[in-house]
Amino acid sequence: MAYPLPGPIPMNAARWSLLLTSLALACAARAEAPPRFPPQAVWHQDISGAPVHPQSASMISTWVGLGGFGYGRMQIDFSFHIVNAAPGAPTRNIIGYPSAGEYYAPDCEPIGTPMPVPLDAAIEGQAGLSCTNANGDCHLLVVQGDRLYEAYRANAVGQDGLQAQCLAVWKLEQVYPADNRGEHCTSADAAGFPIAPLLFNADEVHAAMQVANGDLGHAIRFILPNARMASTIVDGDRYGQYVRPASHAGGPNGPEGTIPYGSRLRLRADFPVNLYPAAAQVILRTMQRYGIVLSDGGNIALTAESDRYTDHTWAEQGINSRIFDQAVPGSPVRAQDFVVLDTGPRILETWECERNVDAPDPAGLTATLIAKHRGPMQVQLDWTGGGERMDVWRGDQLVSTVDNQGRWLGKHGGSPSLPWRVCNADSQACSAGVVPARDRWLRPATAPARPATPPLRRPPAPQARER
Repeated sequence: MAYPLPGPIPMNAARWSLLLTSLALACAARAEAPPRFPPQAVWHQDISGAPVHPQSASMISTWVGLGGFGYGRMQIDFSFHIVNAAPGAPTRNIIGYPSAGEYYAPDCEPIGTPMPVPLDAAIEGQAGLSCTNANGDCHLLVVQGDRLYEAYRANAVGQDGLQAQCLAVWKLEQVYPADNRGEHCTSADAAGFPIAPLLFNADEVHAAMQVANGDLGHAIRFILPNARMASTIVDGDRYGQYVRPASHAGGPNGPEGTIPYGSRLRLRADFPVNLYPAAAQVILRTMQRYGIVLSDGGNIALTAESDRYTDHTWAEQGINSRIFDQAVPGSPVRAQDFVVLDTGPRILETWECERNVDAPDPAGLTATLIAKHRGPMQVQLDWTGGGERMDVWRGDQLVSTVDNQGRWLGKHGGSPSLPWRVCNADSQACSAGVVPARDRWLRPATAPARPATPPLRRPPAPQARER
């Protein structure tokens, strides 16, 4: 049984837009907070009390027997850069790698899709936009407003070309379904995950250190060698396996008894976090509360953002690549210090991607005030487009979640100047805000007709008195 997702958390769409808007200079990258999805996203789920998988102990034992983390230790890779692009930044068009025939389609955005690439952008592990992508992952991660662009095997070609084997574009205002961008669909990470929102950087670690018992508030990406991830044999052929929140498995070739792609692991609650330096404690508490998710194949377990664009540096925070196996020799972070959470059944990888179609954004919202003869004033909302379920907002308050029929009628109440909007459910893809206008007054259909007013009658003339 999978652990339940949290309910909707009210959040004004305008706030998200403001939070995610890049403040970078016109053609340059600069430091920003790491990109994040709305609070309802699975990555922000507190899993400190989530149920453990019934076979957790067996899977961990098998994994430990295969060597545990790559190189036998929890090491950190600091080679990833997150580039922030201002509106109007230069773009490059995806041209495929090594040819269009090798591009991951339909999993990834079509060949020819433009990607913003600021002049001072840098590919993973590089100082610029040149990368020997035949021999490396060469990820390029760019945020522009509420869009996240993640390219795999990237390398700049000519004035406006970008080789890549995959470009995945993520909508940061959207809460994605359980299968991410589509069942059996990969991304710039083999599990079909976004990358940048699962990294951690020196700025957010520093900020969390200023809060008592602070953490990062999101799951952390980790990777393993393919031979230590689960696969299975069907009719003589080897297939990968994955579990939620993954939507894809790369090329795992380990035994079926080990952990599969997408596994969400939680650091044991009694791990001696207090023995570690303050910055490392933030990361360890995050592993206890939000977990680590198995995202890709490779040897260096954890992935942090470089401090190329950040205000703070890793050296300032006292974090180096070997802190989790060398800082406290008596209590290194080991594979056996984790449990596997129950996030649902294993899915056999078919490599037949079925891309999800994004719901259209709601548009054309109108709002009308309706007053009844008796009872509270009501507002009627009408709109076009949108997903199957809609959130109705009044100012910063979530009023209702309903099936999308293009119309909603409910109580008005409160200040008449607050705008109303409708959003795709569990998303910040919203209509413009509208302040309702008074349109009509309704009377109950069964109200009795008022009697006609009788005509005025003159009083009778006084009779003459006898004298």
